[in-house]
Amino acid sequence: MLSADAIYVQVFADRFIVRNADSGASLEVQRDQRFASPRMLIADFTMAEHQLKQAVRSVRRGLRAPEILIHPMERIEGGVTQVEYRVFVELGMGSGASRVGVHIGPVLSGKDIRKAIRDYKH
Repeated sequence: MLSADAIYVQVFADRFIVRNADSGASLEVQRDQRFASPRMLIADFTMAEHQLKQAVRSVRRGLRAPEILIHPMERIEGGVTQVEYRVFVELGMGSGASRVGVHIGPVLSGKDIRKAIRDYKH
């Protein structure tokens, strides 16, 4: 049985970095700053979902829906609200994921990405 790809998405105010943790394929997507907000990482959900969906398609392999771990990298100094968690989960699901996790903490790599997706409970 082949497992779904684990996709790691780092979210910055001006870009997404999307990496397939299994194949190593990576893509950086510059986000349209016309739709930016000084308070939130995702100000225009529809645009962000479209950009992330295209990036995930570019790095994934096979036919199974990937598992995605979304990692907000900035604008989280006061913590991440329930609304922001929901935005990140919905963003991942809208990008074609079968499962989505949100990670707050240090940058992850390799097996730690798949473990964080599997252990995510929110």
